[in-house]
Amino acid sequence: MLDINAVKGFFTYDLPEAFLPLAETFDGDASKPLVSDEEFAAVESATGVDHACFEFLKEMNAKLLADTERNLAARFLRYCLFEARKPWENEIWAPVLFEIPGYQTPSVDLLFVTAALGYTLTVRKPPADLNAENTGAYRGYTMSFTVPNGYWGIGERNWNLLCAGGCMFLFNTLKFQPEQFSRDYIAITDGKEYRTLLIGGFDADKDGALTADASRATFRTAPLEETEEAFIGHEVLPNARVKDTAEAFPKSVWKLALSHKDAALGIHIPPNSEYSPEQHRKSILMALDFYRNFYPDMDFKAIACYSWLYSAQNKHLFPEGSRILEIEKCVHLCPIVSTMDETLMFIRKGSSLQTRLAEFRAAGNEYHPGYMYSPLEEAVEFGKYRHEL
Repeated sequence: MLDINAVKGFFTYDLPEAFLPLAETFDGDASKPLVSDEEFAAVESATGVDHACFEFLKEMNAKLLADTERNLAARFLRYCLFEARKPWENEIWAPVLFEIPGYQTPSVDLLFVTAALGYTLTVRKPPADLNAENTGAYRGYTMSFTVPNGYWGIGERNWNLLCAGGCMFLFNTLKFQPEQFSRDYIAITDGKEYRTLLIGGFDADKDGALTADASRATFRTAPLEETEEAFIGHEVLPNARVKDTAEAFPKSVWKLALSHKDAALGIHIPPNSEYSPEQHRKSILMALDFYRNFYPDMDFKAIACYSWLYSAQNKHLFPEGSRILEIEKCVHLCPIVSTMDETLMFIRKGSSLQTRLAEFRAAGNEYHPGYMYSPLEEAVEFGKYRHEL
């Protein structure tokens, strides 16, 4: 057990609330290194990164071990990030994850990513062929940082912790990782169809899109209310438009189908993949077959994704019949308050799409990312369910 006050001072941010109870189960042993020799050996063997990198990391690891209180804090952070919690829950949105005197942040980040990958390779032990892209990501991101900067380190810390976590794998044309269904919506069903209800109170514009700009708002949603008899809230139509009045959905007809308590398979879309309902369906079936065995305690109830690819505004940017719009028609789209602009890193600079997005925004429109979900019974027949944008 750990006195949380003994380590709080080593963090430049407030520890997430979910971390605090974990102090009770942490062993509190500061004599253990952040990364073991077995883990270093496993990562070096799997990634093929130059041995000099690991000599550097081992030196940093040893200096950290000699600083007993700081090492205790680092080991507690390791425990919280990927030992006591699910590997897809490892994000901390802070510029500096941890500080080790004498070393720059990207180097410390590389040490923690190495610890995560070492733990995955020695404890979780995913199939090497499925995990090859993740070990390749370690190598690629390490070298793409180190070569131009002249010292060992890594960029995109959160993404690389996820890659190292042994939970995200490529099946056919899509990458998958387990996650929880969104906190912003629930889905209800009458046994035949699914309806989406918005949970919180938000400003919405004339098109039913959520907005953080009060000057654009034409109505405000009331927070979802649940009584013994009904769910009362604003429905989100499958094209992501929020209805301007709340409705009652009687529990005699409608049952809760999806909430944040439910597990979903999140997807990432690799570049240049075949983007079609048929390939999505094949990918989903392959992924379900694997994850149900690899995480047998998880009951996956949906496929989900947060991305610009599911923006409700894409219908203004892409021609009818585009692959992106065809996929949007096969899923339940949900609105997001946050906005994006034409500097979006996933869009090729100078492309016609970037130009169209810039013109769309210059005309006074907001562009939002989107959230999508496909309930499992629809996901396994992906493409059969369709709606109009």
